[in-house]
Amino acid sequence: MYKKISDYAIIGNLHSIALVGLDGSIDWLCLPHIDSPSVFGALLDDRKGGRFSVFPVDDWDSSARYLKNTNILRTSFRTRTGIMHLTDFMPVPLIEEDDMDAEHHELYRLIEIEKGTVDVRMIFEPRFDYAREIPSFDIGKRGVIAGGTDEVLALLVTKDVHFNTMEQRAEAEWKLSEGEKVWLYLHYGSKYAAEVDPERAEESLKNTRRYWENWSEKSETGVTVDLGRYQEMVNRSALALKLLYYNPAGTIAAAATTSLPEKTGGVRNWDYRYTWVRDTSFTLQALFNLGHLSETEGYLRWIEKLISRHGAEKLQIMYGLRGEEDLPENELMHLDGYKGSKPVRIGNGAAKQKQLDIYGELMDAAVKLSDYVGKISKDMWPFLQAICEYVVDHWRDKDYGIWEVRGGPYHFVYSKVMCWVALDRGLIIARRYGFPADRKKWEKVREEIKKEVLAKGFHEKKQAFVQHYETGALDSSNLLIPIFGFLPHNDPRVVSTVEAIMKELSNDGLLYRYKNEDGVEGGEG
Repeated sequence: MYKKISDYAIIGNLHSIALVGLDGSIDWLCLPHIDSPSVFGALLDDRKGGRFSVFPVDDWDSSARYLKNTNILRTSFRTRTGIMHLTDFMPVPLIEEDDMDAEHHELYRLIEIEKGTVDVRMIFEPRFDYAREIPSFDIGKRGVIAGGTDEVLALLVTKDVHFNTMEQRAEAEWKLSEGEKVWLYLHYGSKYAAEVDPERAEESLKNTRRYWENWSEKSETGVTVDLGRYQEMVNRSALALKLLYYNPAGTIAAAATTSLPEKTGGVRNWDYRYTWVRDTSFTLQALFNLGHLSETEGYLRWIEKLISRHGAEKLQIMYGLRGEEDLPENELMHLDGYKGSKPVRIGNGAAKQKQLDIYGELMDAAVKLSDYVGKISKDMWPFLQAICEYVVDHWRDKDYGIWEVRGGPYHFVYSKVMCWVALDRGLIIARRYGFPADRKKWEKVREEIKKEVLAKGFHEKKQAFVQHYETGALDSSNLLIPIFGFLPHNDPRVVSTVEAIMKELSNDGLLYRYKNEDGVEGGEG
């Protein structure tokens, strides 16, 4: 019963994200936040994980699309007797504080019959704490309350219905005719309304649509990009990235899920619901190139607070979305895993790894911000300066690299290149704004890094930059060498590296990151 990943769409409210299948089933939702335990987890265990489904009783086919320039999803079902639309969205709260009132953790589902009649079935099957707790159900004519030890999840509807609570879930059916509407309102937390107000629901839909359309269309940098036939695809990608933005803190999750395998049945199943300095820097640059500025400003302020508190030498590669430093990795052995891919993991043991490339990516993002006069303040410079000084002192250290290998540490070539980038970008900002810096020292070290990488990171026999000094294995991350300006695109060593990577790591138009041993069983996708 497991679906293809491509059969899922996502909705969210900048606090959490739900995955909605083409069959109208919400198979993944963590509440109240994206990194909270799941309340629906069929994605990772079809039998025990729990779901919230709405679908026609009779045979059907379906298609799904987002309302243009929004993260509002509309799934259309066609049966022999009629056509039904299911609209799913999570209202974006205007309150940004992390301890916002629980009334804002909500999700709406609107059932509409466009043509004919449709018998509609609903299955409400919450499973709290990654399916370690089955809630009790309190049934009413227009709703059902699922209660756990510390959690309450209310489902309210705008139409009288008989709920069946067999098999530790609530089921209901309606026979709906052309023009009929039913609102379903899901609310997490104890402060929920006694019933759904259809007018409030309609207003929430309008406000949510307006929020996403305004965000999609605005340009804070004044940059407007005409991408022609690619415009809609790029807008959709930007909206997906924005959903990963955790509004209360200004951080960005690397993904909305945990434990989706690189290969079905494999063990490379990691929890990505945290904020990586590297991934966030790349995401911010993508958004920045489309004219979005506030996300970069918010994240740099967050990083600034971390460095002010702990120093650049203690900057981790990743944090919890609220700045948690300890992310202990555990295995949930009671769950089957996506298509039987065990183990299911929560937490991430790589959080304490040293990865020197993060400093270059962070400084490169800062330069993008500094392209706008006045956007790098004197108050922000000390923390950027501290990053550069840390790189000066530690660029010769071994680390675990961009791919977070569980072997090592090694002298990763990409890590050294990004140390060069950190100093290069630091020098650009210092010159541009006249900020104090030991520029001669930074220039000297920048040149030392380049000399060493060219001497030890380039394999003469393969005529390519390798993954680390101790190997002849290739790594696709080195394709970024010219993009970051370490060498020009037409440098013979860059050209031959591209050719070697295409020869050794390409497969059907795609690239493996690398193929050598990394300390974990199995291969990558």
